[in-house]
Amino acid sequence: MFAALALMIPTVALIVAAQVFASMAIMIAGTALCGVAAALGYRGGLQVVNEIAPADRRAEVVSAFFICCFCGNALPVIGIGVLSTMTSATVASVAFAGMIVVFSLVALGFGAKHAR
Repeated sequence: MFAALALMIPTVALIVAAQVFASMAIMIAGTALCGVAAALGYRGGLQVVNEIAPADRRAEVVSAFFICCFCGNALPVIGIGVLSTMTSATVASVAFAGMIVVFSLVALGFGAKHAR
């Protein structure tokens, strides 16, 4: 989970840079890094859910976990779409990147605090 959160910061920087510089190479690198970060995040989250879920309710808890994950993926995309129609795609991407960086730093801080 820490690796996924740490990768999110350079990932969003690459995605925004790709858009600003109109670079397909940077976009591919950022997208690949984003895929790695997402995979690590899903893997870590699923591991935690499996550890804390009661054995007789594990399927239900994991299903709820995936519903929350999918909503967590869909809602920001909808938000970026709405914001980009009101401003520009670059402004929407920078706003989204800023939110991701702030959330990642807060999560890293809480994680480091509770890991001790």
